[in-house]
Amino acid sequence: MRVDVHAHYFPASYIDALARFGQPGARGAVARAGPAATLSLDERLALLDQVGIDVQVLSVAAAMPYLPDEQQAVAAARLANDWYADTCARYPSRFAAFACLPLPHVAAAIAEAERALAAPGCVGVTVGCSVAGRQLDDPLFEPLWAALDQRAAVVFLHPMGTGVGPALQDYGLRWMLGAPVEDAAAALRLILAGVTVRYPHVRVIVPHLGGVLGFLVQRLDDEAQREAVEGVGPRITDPPSAHLRRLWYDTVNLQPSALRCACDALGGDRLLLGTDFPYLAGAKLERAVRYLDEAGLEPGVVAAIAGENARALLGLTG
Repeated sequence: MRVDVHAHYFPASYIDALARFGQPGARGAVARAGPAATLSLDERLALLDQVGIDVQVLSVAAAMPYLPDEQQAVAAARLANDWYADTCARYPSRFAAFACLPLPHVAAAIAEAERALAAPGCVGVTVGCSVAGRQLDDPLFEPLWAALDQRAAVVFLHPMGTGVGPALQDYGLRWMLGAPVEDAAAALRLILAGVTVRYPHVRVIVPHLGGVLGFLVQRLDDEAQREAVEGVGPRITDPPSAHLRRLWYDTVNLQPSALRCACDALGGDRLLLGTDFPYLAGAKLERAVRYLDEAGLEPGVVAAIAGENARALLGLTG
C-alpha cells in the first residue's frame, strides 16, 4: 500500500469563506496550485490509480483558517473539517485528512481538535510553521501542545510563505527556498525550546524532507554544544540529532541524493511518502512516487517509506 501524507484539497466553499473573511492569499494558494487543484475527487482518484497511490491524506496547505476574529476562524475551520470528514466517509479506503485549527485562538483550537479528531478519516491535525506572526514554541500555544500530547496526536507542519525575511522576497525565493527553511526552523524551534521533550506523545511530521535538516545534522549538534557552553543554547540535554530522529518527514523533494541523505541522517523508518499534489502535478506527481525507487535504497526501506511507516504512524488499515 502506498500512502501519500502530503497532499492538498481546497473545498470551494472553504476558500470562498476565507476570502469573505478577509484572509489574504486564500485564492492565491489555490491559483498557485494550477489546474489540478480544480479536479473533482473522482478525477483525482483516477490520477492516483495511475501513479499507484492507494491512500491520500488531505490538508489545506498554507490556506489555514488563521483569522483575527475567533468566530470567523472557527466557522472556517469547521467548514473545512466537515468537508474532509464527509469526503473520508464517502471514500473510506482512499482518503484520510489532517484537520485544520482556528488559531491563534488556542481554546477554540483545542475544542476543534477534539471535535475533528473524532470524525471519520481524521488522522491528525495540520499546523502552520508559524501562526499570525507567532512561532510554534510561543508560550501562547503551550495549552494546545498539552492537549495534543494527551491525545498522542499526529501534527503535520506546513510552511506559510511568511517569516523568511527580506532576502527571500524576490525571484520567487519565498516558496522556492523559504518553504523548506520554514520547515527546518519550525522543527528546530520545537526541539530546542523543549516542546518535543515536554510533550513527547505528539508525533510531528515535517514536510519536504525536513528542509535542510538532514544536510545539517552534524553542524546542528556542534553549534548546539557550543551555544550550551556559552549559556544561550537549547533547552535540551541530548544533541539535536537525537531529537530530529524522533520526528517524521515526508519525501516531497524529488531528488534521489537528497532522499539518501535524509534516510542516512534521519532514518528510513522516519520517512513518509509525500507528493504535495496538486502543487506537483503531471510528470512531477509521477516522479514524486517513482524517485523512491531511483535512490538506490534497500527494497525493504523503500516499502517502509512508501506506505508501511505511514500506516503504523496514522493507524491506517487495509
